[in-house]
Amino acid sequence: MPIIDTMVLFAAADRSDRLHLQAVSLLNKPGRGLLMGTFALMEFDVVLKSRGFSGKARRDEMTLLTVDFPRVATSVHPISPKTLYLASLCEERFGLGYFDSLLAAEASDHDGVIISTDREFERVPGLSRIPLD
Repeated sequence: MPIIDTMVLFAAADRSDRLHLQAVSLLNKPGRGLLMGTFALMEFDVVLKSRGFSGKARRDEMTLLTVDFPRVATSVHPISPKTLYLASLCEERFGLGYFDSLLAAEASDHDGVIISTDREFERVPGLSRIPLD
């Protein structure tokens, strides 16, 4: 089951995003085993907060995520000290940013597959990126 990158969440939440329809289709596809990255959820919330979204507006976004995509929203990858260990390795060895390192670690810790438009993940040996576009 692939891990979903944060950009999938932003594309699904924004009707004007060029990948909106692909993201919504992916998240609604029946029988598709997907896992929400724990750090994708955290990054989504941090970015919303940094863009000035109030607590209520952020709660509304999480409510919509849960209502619109219940199967995916409740399938969240668990994290452990091993995940954080792998993230620090990805950051140091492959030059990934903080959240990309965390998501790469989650994918590596799970089955090695991430759904993202971000080619940065291709730097990590053993990690496969499924492009959304």
